[in-house]
Amino acid sequence: MKLIVAVVQNEDADNVIDALLENDFRATRLASTGGFLRRGNTTVMIGVQDHQIDQVLDLIRHEAKSREQKEQSGDVQTAAATVFVLDLEDYQRL
Repeated sequence: MKLIVAVVQNEDADNVIDALLENDFRATRLASTGGFLRRGNTTVMIGVQDHQIDQVLDLIRHEAKSREQKEQSGDVQTAAATVFVLDLEDYQRL
């Protein structure tokens, strides 16, 4: 089992969550802030079987978009998502 932790831009969070739910993946959504631009993000945690990793990553890739941000130092390209895939010893819904 794996735990996928995806940090996506707030603008994409609803689309990512909706795509996950439409494909029968359960997700936990957390508000977060980070990165050098200190923009609002959403952290999504998804517990999956090993064979489901690619499907979840494809859904995130499809729904999360990189954007150009205007800053004092010039235009900055933001990442569509930052994703961590971690080994998960146990996953329970109580």
